[in-house]
Amino acid sequence: MGFFLPYQMALHELESDFKIIDLEWKTRYGYSVIEHKKTRIKTLRSLVEKIQRKEIPLTQEAVRNEIRDILGVRIVTSFVDDVYMLKEHIQQREDIRIIRVKDYIQDPKMSGYKSLHLIVETQVILSNEIIWVPAEIQIRTSAMDFWASTEHKLNYKYQGETIPEDAQKQLIELAKASSLMDKEMSRLRTQLLAN
Repeated sequence: MGFFLPYQMALHELESDFKIIDLEWKTRYGYSVIEHKKTRIKTLRSLVEKIQRKEIPLTQEAVRNEIRDILGVRIVTSFVDDVYMLKEHIQQREDIRIIRVKDYIQDPKMSGYKSLHLIVETQVILSNEIIWVPAEIQIRTSAMDFWASTEHKLNYKYQGETIPEDAQKQLIELAKASSLMDKEMSRLRTQLLAN
């Protein structure tokens, strides 16, 4: 079996899982929890760069055990509460095991970055065996996603260098503003649902 094949299979499984979760959500709550979703499998170049940066031995076993984000899924929701409810839905599935949680919403990175990262293993059933394939699932709100993607584009210019301090401060202030927008949208939703 080729190195990337299990990740391609796991990607199909996760796509199916999230379609089911979203369909159930629409039926139960009356709206789609997933505003949009993006998936990717690391390119060979990106994988090799990470192997070299982390000084991982060049064996398939070492790479599979040490690099848990070869397969990545980013899910964008409308509300912060939905991020955590979606995590609970994922936890309830028997075909996905959550290995580690990094909650950058409750504990943002110094840059202001916010997102919920789940390192998971997803079940792939083959004709003669069941394998568990690692993946990273990032769940964030639209506001968090806008901030993160814009910050990434702004930082791209400074690859390998430090972004100027005044720009860092502005990014942190904008992260706070996007967080305030998330809080206000959640408050408004709660208020409207109460009426």
